[in-house]
Amino acid sequence: MLPVSAQAQATSEVKADSKSAATAVRRIAITIDDLPFETRRLRLADEQRATKAILATLQAHKVKALGFVNEDRLLVKGEVDARIGLLESWLDAGMELGNHNFGHLGFHGSSLAKYQEAVLRGDTFTRWLLQERKQVPRYYRYPHNQTGDNPEVQKQFEDFLQQHGYKIAPFTIEHDDFTYARVYEDAVLKNRKEDAEHLRKAYLANLDRAVNTFETMSDEMFGRQVSHILNIHASLLNADMLDKMLSKLEQRGYQFITLEEALQDPAYLLPAGPSRQYGMSWLARWARMAKKRLSVYGQPDPEEWIMKWDQELQR
Repeated sequence: MLPVSAQAQATSEVKADSKSAATAVRRIAITIDDLPFETRRLRLADEQRATKAILATLQAHKVKALGFVNEDRLLVKGEVDARIGLLESWLDAGMELGNHNFGHLGFHGSSLAKYQEAVLRGDTFTRWLLQERKQVPRYYRYPHNQTGDNPEVQKQFEDFLQQHGYKIAPFTIEHDDFTYARVYEDAVLKNRKEDAEHLRKAYLANLDRAVNTFETMSDEMFGRQVSHILNIHASLLNADMLDKMLSKLEQRGYQFITLEEALQDPAYLLPAGPSRQYGMSWLARWARMAKKRLSVYGQPDPEEWIMKWDQELQR
């Protein structure tokens, strides 16, 4: 938490006059969660092909993305070396790796000690791979975007992260890609080609709606577009759709930047309180802390037929 004087200074810095806001270039960092791969239904060979496709697309658009690792996903009998190889492929492609904790453990309902242990267990292989390149893991992304149940616990954990050399990786834009990804994977595995095509179109349309929503929130909160951070996941759907997604963002006027560059925006100096159970975009958190009323507070839900399909898969 920032002291009052620092909060006031940060607030003044993030305000922009209408002229500069109108002429500002839009900037966005791409972050990808749940490495080496989100699903547990695909074969390793399919995950390898999908990872190769994601990385090729990022390179084609000159994106240096940051991937957040759940190291428990490496521990598959007979596949550990190959799955570590998936992480190496991210580094070989010029991307960066961060910590998403061991087990994708949520902060809500977890003791501070147990949650800290998940962080420390979450960078064993990642740290080793980075050390070979004379690097260290720098960023931590909260699973479920849960940042603590109260300000005291949140502060203790943030101090713990700082002591271990980590900065928090927030996000400002999301679009329920994990929901679409589960349903899309089911359609592909069951060879439902028409449904898969319908899902790809719906997914791209949802991205537009979500970006419109978060841009509205940024305008209402700051009078400008902050340096945005997009949160998506390592999935078959994004392997197939990332090129169109990035092209759509480019058409909207966005330039791709690193997470490090995005965090230089003074907006990220503003306090974002504990999430409790439900994680929200940092834009909604900033508004809540500032007691500023917005017209919208988060991305629109996926279409009803997609939500119903996803609910059936999780029964």
